[in-house]
Amino acid sequence: MDKKIDLIGLGDPFLDLVIEIDALPKSNTNCPMHERCFQGGGNVATALAAASRLGLKTSLIGSVGDDLFGKMSLSDLEYNGVDISKMITHNNKKSNFSVCVAERAVKGKEFIVGHGDFEQIEPEDIDEEYIRSAKMLHTGLITPAVIKACECIHKAGGKVSIDAPYYKPFVYENYKHFDIFIGSEMYYDEMCKVKGFNKDEYEKNMNTLRDEGCEIVIFTFGADGCRGVWEDKYFEIPAIEVDVVDTTGAGDVFHGAFDYAYLKGMNAEECARFSTAVSAIKCTRPGGRSGIPTLAVLEKFLETGKIDYSEIDERVAHYKRGII
Repeated sequence: MDKKIDLIGLGDPFLDLVIEIDALPKSNTNCPMHERCFQGGGNVATALAAASRLGLKTSLIGSVGDDLFGKMSLSDLEYNGVDISKMITHNNKKSNFSVCVAERAVKGKEFIVGHGDFEQIEPEDIDEEYIRSAKMLHTGLITPAVIKACECIHKAGGKVSIDAPYYKPFVYENYKHFDIFIGSEMYYDEMCKVKGFNKDEYEKNMNTLRDEGCEIVIFTFGADGCRGVWEDKYFEIPAIEVDVVDTTGAGDVFHGAFDYAYLKGMNAEECARFSTAVSAIKCTRPGGRSGIPTLAVLEKFLETGKIDYSEIDERVAHYKRGII
C-alpha cells in the first residue's frame, strides 16, 4: 500500500502558557516575568510539530474542546505543518491547558496542568484505512483505541514509537505493541526500583524491555544524555552543551526527531545523536516549539557548531504576538 503519511500521532494536544522568571516567588508577593507566550503543547503533538519542521508529513488524531484554548491548539498545529483533519472537536467542552514555568535560578521548570473534560478517542473513532496509509504511529498513552491503531499499522508493515515519561501499567503491560520505546529518567528510576534492578546496569536493564518485544529501547537522562540498545549493540550519547533558556518539550522534540531520522534510514544510535542535537537547539528558545530547528538549521549546527536563528526567531516573535 502506498504510504501517504509519514507519521501519525495519537494523543490530545495542550495549550501551554510559557512563563520565564528568576525563581518561584514567596506567597503574597509580586514576581516579574522575563518572557511569556502561548504555544501549543502536549507530548505527542509537539513531537509531530518537530517531525513536521524537519520535513515529515504528519497528522494528529486526538480531541479538543470548542473553547478558545482548543482553537489555539489546533491553530498552532497547523502553523507547524501538522494535519488536523482527523482531530475531533467536542462541543461545550474544555481543552487541555498547562502553565509552564521556567526558573532561571535553578535552570528548571514546573508544570501546572489542567486536563480537559472532553471524551477520549474510542476504538470506533479509528479510521483503519487512514492508519494503514502511514509509515509510523507515535503515541504516549495506551488505550483501547491506541492498541487498535497499533495492531492496524503493524498489519500494514508500519512501526510504532512511544513516549514513556512515567512508569505506568498502560505502558509496561504493552511492550509487545512498541517497536521504538523511548522512556524518561523518571521511568527508568521507577522501573529499577520496582523490579529490583541495579540502576548502573543500563544495558542489562534495557534489554529486559527488548525481551518483551521492543526493537529499540532508549532512555533519556537530561543533562547526562541518553543510553540505548538495539540489535546486539549498546550506546551512550552525551548531551550537547548550549545556552539553555527553557527545557520545556525537550523530550517531546527528541521523539519527533528520532522518528524523522528512523524513517530516513538511520540506525538507532545515529537517530539518537540526531535527536540529541535537535533537542539541544530547541532548548535555546522558550517553550516547546519556538526553537525547533529545520533540517537546514540542524545540518549547519552539526557542521559548524553555530545555530542560525533567523528562521527560529521569526517563530519566537510569532508566539510573542499570539497564536490566533
